[in-house]
Amino acid sequence: MRRGMLLLALLAGCRSAPERLRVTFLDVGQGDSAVIEAPSGRVVVMDGGGAPGSDPQTGTDPGSRIVVPFLRSRGISTVDLLVATHPDDDHVQGLLAVTERLVVRAALDSGLPAPPNSPMGRLRALWKAQGVLVHRAYRGQRFELGKSTSLEILHPKTPWLTGTRSDDNNNAIVARLVYKEVRVLFAADAELEAEQSLLDARQELASQVLKVGHHGGRTSTSASFLRASSPQAAILSCGRENRFGHPHKETLQRLVEQNVTIFRTDQQGALALESDGALFSLCPLSRL
Repeated sequence: MRRGMLLLALLAGCRSAPERLRVTFLDVGQGDSAVIEAPSGRVVVMDGGGAPGSDPQTGTDPGSRIVVPFLRSRGISTVDLLVATHPDDDHVQGLLAVTERLVVRAALDSGLPAPPNSPMGRLRALWKAQGVLVHRAYRGQRFELGKSTSLEILHPKTPWLTGTRSDDNNNAIVARLVYKEVRVLFAADAELEAEQSLLDARQELASQVLKVGHHGGRTSTSASFLRASSPQAAILSCGRENRFGHPHKETLQRLVEQNVTIFRTDQQGALALESDGALFSLCPLSRL
């Protein structure tokens, strides 16, 4: 039945409508960035992408080139919650431009350590200078985004995971967006250890849409995690012909085995999800 809902929504097309949830998965190359527009009008930006050799001061970074122009195109001048899932440059660099050029009311920070001169360190300094209210993420948080709309923080747990393949990735913020009957799971760069922590804690993961962890790398998106989250559609955010080979064939195979419909920013560009809280549509932004 749930899979039929996806097919109905796709056949209905991707048309904007008022009073709907909208989530746009931006094409920031080899990185992550998503913009949540709640029916209440509240806006959440989750990560902002980042690229080696680019700089917000010169306007060459994904935040300046992609995220800020997209927000302005949507008439957004204020971000209610800015989420930096973890300190990796390909997730947070673009948030510098967002913070500098728009009003940011609050931020959610993983709290993971980062050098002062890194993008994450500079972002924290900018938040402090601008008086942005900063929340430290922990399992069990919930941010209300209006009637029947919330963002649940499922990870990191306390204390943090240690001794993993990547402690930064495995303590990244994993969040689930809930709007009436529709759920979207954002897995950031969570790898197998973080997924297992979520499973061991019996966190509620079931979601119609999954933003796949770590750009589709083989060390994320285990079969058990997919069974627990049971998505109908998966978003893979990765760069064209990236040097990491993302998404890895092992991950794609696991998604295929679970009959998950795959969407890729490297092949389809930015992707837009819209929902009335019962059904949802998901298609390339260019088709809207």
